[in-house]
Amino acid sequence: MKRFFYLTILFFISILIFAGNKTKAVKQASYEARVATISPLSLADTTWKSLTLRQKIGQLMLMLPDRQKELELGNGSLSAFFSKYPVTGFFMGWKLWDGVDRDQYLNHIRKTCAEYQQASSLPLLFQEDYESGVTLPGMTSFPNEMALGAANSSNLAYQYGKTVAQESRSVGVKWVLHPVADLNINPFNPVTNTRSISDDPDRAIRLLSRQIKGLQDNGVAATIKHFPGDGVDFRDQHLLTTCNSMPFDVWEKYHGRVFKALIDSGVKTIMPGHICLPSYQKETMNGHYLPATLSKELLTNLLKGELGFKGVVVSDAMVMGGFRGWYDSQLEGEIHSFMAGVDVLLWPSYQFMDTLEARIIRKEIPESRLNDAVSRVWNLKKSLGLMDKNRQLIEAMTPEEKSNAQSVSDAICEKAITLVRDRSQALPLDPKKDKKILLVGVTPVSRKGGDSSLKKMEGFGELLRSKGFVVDFQHDLLYETQGWTESVSKQYDRILFLVDRHMHAPYGPLELWDDEAQTVWGINAMPKEKLIVISLGSPYSIPEYFERVNTCINAYSNTTVMHKALVKALIGEIPMKGDSPVNLDVQSKFKLF
Repeated sequence: MKRFFYLTILFFISILIFAGNKTKAVKQASYEARVATISPLSLADTTWKSLTLRQKIGQLMLMLPDRQKELELGNGSLSAFFSKYPVTGFFMGWKLWDGVDRDQYLNHIRKTCAEYQQASSLPLLFQEDYESGVTLPGMTSFPNEMALGAANSSNLAYQYGKTVAQESRSVGVKWVLHPVADLNINPFNPVTNTRSISDDPDRAIRLLSRQIKGLQDNGVAATIKHFPGDGVDFRDQHLLTTCNSMPFDVWEKYHGRVFKALIDSGVKTIMPGHICLPSYQKETMNGHYLPATLSKELLTNLLKGELGFKGVVVSDAMVMGGFRGWYDSQLEGEIHSFMAGVDVLLWPSYQFMDTLEARIIRKEIPESRLNDAVSRVWNLKKSLGLMDKNRQLIEAMTPEEKSNAQSVSDAICEKAITLVRDRSQALPLDPKKDKKILLVGVTPVSRKGGDSSLKKMEGFGELLRSKGFVVDFQHDLLYETQGWTESVSKQYDRILFLVDRHMHAPYGPLELWDDEAQTVWGINAMPKEKLIVISLGSPYSIPEYFERVNTCINAYSNTTVMHKALVKALIGEIPMKGDSPVNLDVQSKFKLF
């Protein structure tokens, strides 16, 4: 009897051990399998299941408009093109404007959206970045994201999202690739800078969640980028794969915390960057960590699994240097990106559809991965009203909405202007005592970026003249051409330096170089009482170059709307009450970890 009792006990113990091991095994099952079979979005609307295999694959492809290519693929017919390549939509950006006069941009984008949708039997998504508003003639100019961080107003953040959504809908765009959710931890990062809202996760979460709500409450999908977080490296992911080098516990307190909070707030889409996170990743290729756009660990395990993101993962552009060259062909990179967890590929090749179709038919790629991606994209479209029978492709703004949009932009600019210091109390400027002003534009003129920044600065001079100042304008100030003798300041009551160094104008680091660096030399050789330095770009230019200049201002954007606010602030019509959204103690940045 005792023997039977002990055997029974051992039997139940073995059952418990087996069950415990089974539970552990289930918990350790890959997030990829769980996501593929239990996607909550697949339960919301399952009409996507009636799509053909090619129609499903098409839901993953967001293309650049190229009418010549489309007609070539459709044997001269746009409808035939969509029958053969039923893509999910188009990025209505730079490629759209080939051969189009700028004054026709608004008509052209609306006409093109209508033509595409009429030719497609499936609802299309039209997308753009619009990081500083809808940058088309007749639309409202908004300042860079960092200005919103300096304004530090939750209400303005919501209103910004709302007005950008209204203007986006008025041109047919219902998906924007912003806001940038990266924290600008490294002052020498050449990608984020004024595109980032802050270096503080608390401020970023508070403001970005309201901006996202403003967009999505008004029928436009927001996208936070660039997971797992740019702004740490000093390099540019457009040129090469870059790195978020934070230890994982630090990452969780910074970028990880921001992404998780915005996921929980309901953001619809997330864009991974061509950025690795070595503190989390184990997989390497040829000794290098894969970028997030190619990493199952980061997209499927971390983002969709641990952080619980149920929306759409859209890649960053697949033409970028940080993505290219990992595989023998661009097509193989696209396939691996999809397998890693990307749901919508930004600007893939048309061969992607044919190749993925063939590999799924041959059972080389599980259709469950495709179904998960399609369910996410389909339900994104449903949430934006694209399945509604009476949906409007173009939703015109009312005069009141247009007026409000401008008021919101004005308010952000006026609240953002940040007085870094005014040691000698040079402000406000007065046309009686500060009558004659030399305005110096300190900004590169190059192949990439052209002279647009300089031209905008000349417009700032006109605004000063309208207030009664006599203004001379010049590009840069070269100390060596003055025979190393400072003589300029004697001719003027005030010398204002407008400094603008911003992303990709030209490509490369955001430091000042060549004639702009020579101008810094000249500034630091001048008596400081008459000088005012205003950065319209990187806020770090002031601590990096002008620590001995008594009066310095950060304004974050070189735009007409910011210029108007800045002139009002300079003459004392409005206070400078911007709260710096980043730590300007550059040296302390390197003591973070």
